[in-house]
Amino acid sequence: MTKPKQNSSSSAAKPAKPAQKTEAEPTGKKTDTKAAASKPVAKKAAPAGDAKKAPAAKQSVPAPAKKASAPKAAKAPAKPEPEAEPKADRAKTTKSPKVSARELQEFFPDDITLKTAFKQLVTIAKKKGGYVTDDDIFDALPDDGYDPQDGEIIFERLHSLGIEVRDDAPVAPTPLQLSGLPGGKKAKKGHKVEPVRGIVDTPGVQEKIRELILLANEQGYLTYDDINDVLPNDMIDPQDYEEIMERLRSMQFDIIDASDVDSYSDRQRLSDIEEEDETEKMEAKLDILDDPVRMYLKQMGQKDLLSRQEEVAISLRIEKAEDELQKHIHRFGTVYSYYLDFADKVIRNEERFDRIVIDKNIDRRDKYLKEVHRLMGRVIEAHEDAQSAYVRLHKARKSGKAVTAYENSFNESRDELTELFSQFSFKSKIFEDFVEKLRELRLKIKKLTKQLDSNPDNKEHQDALREYEMQVWMPVDEFFETYQQMKVSAKEAQRAKKEMIEANLRLVISIAKKYTNRGLAFLDLIQEGNMGLMKAVEKFEYRRGYKFSTYATWWIRQAITRSIADQARTIRIPVHMIETINKLMRVQKKLVQDLGREPTPEEISVDSGMPVDRVRSVLKMAQQPISMQQPVGDSDDTSFGDFLEDKTAENPMEGASFASLREKLHGVLDTLNERERAVIEQRFGLRDGNPRTLEEVGRQFNVTRERIRQIEAKALRKLRHPTRISRIKGFLDSTGA
Repeated sequence: MTKPKQNSSSSAAKPAKPAQKTEAEPTGKKTDTKAAASKPVAKKAAPAGDAKKAPAAKQSVPAPAKKASAPKAAKAPAKPEPEAEPKADRAKTTKSPKVSARELQEFFPDDITLKTAFKQLVTIAKKKGGYVTDDDIFDALPDDGYDPQDGEIIFERLHSLGIEVRDDAPVAPTPLQLSGLPGGKKAKKGHKVEPVRGIVDTPGVQEKIRELILLANEQGYLTYDDINDVLPNDMIDPQDYEEIMERLRSMQFDIIDASDVDSYSDRQRLSDIEEEDETEKMEAKLDILDDPVRMYLKQMGQKDLLSRQEEVAISLRIEKAEDELQKHIHRFGTVYSYYLDFADKVIRNEERFDRIVIDKNIDRRDKYLKEVHRLMGRVIEAHEDAQSAYVRLHKARKSGKAVTAYENSFNESRDELTELFSQFSFKSKIFEDFVEKLRELRLKIKKLTKQLDSNPDNKEHQDALREYEMQVWMPVDEFFETYQQMKVSAKEAQRAKKEMIEANLRLVISIAKKYTNRGLAFLDLIQEGNMGLMKAVEKFEYRRGYKFSTYATWWIRQAITRSIADQARTIRIPVHMIETINKLMRVQKKLVQDLGREPTPEEISVDSGMPVDRVRSVLKMAQQPISMQQPVGDSDDTSFGDFLEDKTAENPMEGASFASLREKLHGVLDTLNERERAVIEQRFGLRDGNPRTLEEVGRQFNVTRERIRQIEAKALRKLRHPTRISRIKGFLDSTGA
């Protein structure tokens, strides 16, 4: 068929505003005359005999086609105007977006539940051509323990990867549930499909459009010839074609020329191959998420290293934030009790001295412990003075007097108390405990304020709140404001420390690699090294002039070696013995190289200068215990204990041979009379394994020793008879008798 051509002179025939691309008209609404004049629409082709006549597109208003003279094959649907979206762009809109594996790795959630849901949604998006629905997201997330925030995280990650999230299924032309979706995909069970309004309300048109949808499901596309063949010629106006075409495109169908079918199919096959390759690459990338070490290393590599100037800048931020934190804490009147409590614990050895006190600020510990007693007394006196000054200030405020002099007196007393606090030389980490105690106090005050808001006349609550105000040396509003400032300073200090730690995680990895295969897993070594790194950040002094990595190396190494000594062995060995064992192992390795064999304890003793008994005990201590349940090989079916010999266990071959010998021997003994058999069994211990003497057997039978000897000799002669000895001769040969 020939598609109707647009004549450029149509706009000159009748002046009109240039047609602009607008949104699709509401379903069922016809275009007016002016819109029809400015918007070119397809005309039904004239018969073959009128083909040379002027095109009907020159008319300003399209005339209705003659039903009798317009063959069905000559009819053409409305083609999009020149300003409309090109076909290449339309094909691009229906193509599923490319999902980058790199972006997926970067934005993938850490939570295992979200991880599983995200993998499932990516697979669904690949199958559907680059989109998922809200129902897909709800189905992927677990029913129990569902957090709405999880859905938002999934939604954001999908959009960041170019995967479209649609609200409903594509609109269908009938109110029935259609089973087909674009590209041959099946509609999900339960989707609500709305009917098409307008021209397609006609029952006959609905059935024809249903045929087009089924055809598109089978082919993956529609051609203009397909539409002309299916749509009825006698019930479709030219203006209605555009409405139907827009509705088909809104259902994600590609409408192309018949001549472009081959190239379109090639592009689709190439796109499917590219998507399959991309899926394989993405699945390979997703496998990385199952390896915690590789995932940790990837996240660590995203942090930049710090220069010397950046390290100093971060250290200054930490120092400034900690100074502000102490300043805010010292404004609270209750903090003096916290200082006295920690000082008392240090004196009574209830807290480690090096955890509480900064060693570099004191000369000797014994001297500090003596001075701290006098310091505690001075703090108590200074606190009483400051408390009295605040009481006077509080009364002056209530009476309406001038408070400047009282404020100056109180500030001087509080500054003197703050100066005494600094002489305790407590570490900055202690102030984190102070913040926690103040948080508990804030909760109590906040609870009282809420109770007073609901019942302002409660005298008990008023007195309790006033008592708290006298303790903290400030009104309630000022207390909340100061507490908030203190929290901001604490968070700023923690943020700066975190930056310093994250920028030096590579240093921990490089040091931990040197201590592998020493009894601790690599992740455990990294964890212990990170703890040493955190301690190095707390103790780093940037004013000394060296880089942080130089200082942190020793703390990281110390933390790793200490953890190996404490945790690597099932039976813990003291640290000083670890050093002795390492020294002895070095001597042993040297002697192996010199002698070409394993050295004896005496040779090790001579070379190391240690006594021989000491060398033997250390070598025995150095042996690593092995679990009997330790699996052998890749499978868990066999353990180490299965390969150890049980010295007490009976040999199965010997047991079977002994049982057979006992059976044969009993058969031979049955050929003797009762007395002869009893004598032989007791003389050789065949019953209980305990042989008896002639006297013992004679006493049992109440005969003489000589008579027992005669009975035994007679029985043995009978047993040596060839007919009897042949039964047990094989056992005699096997034992070498």
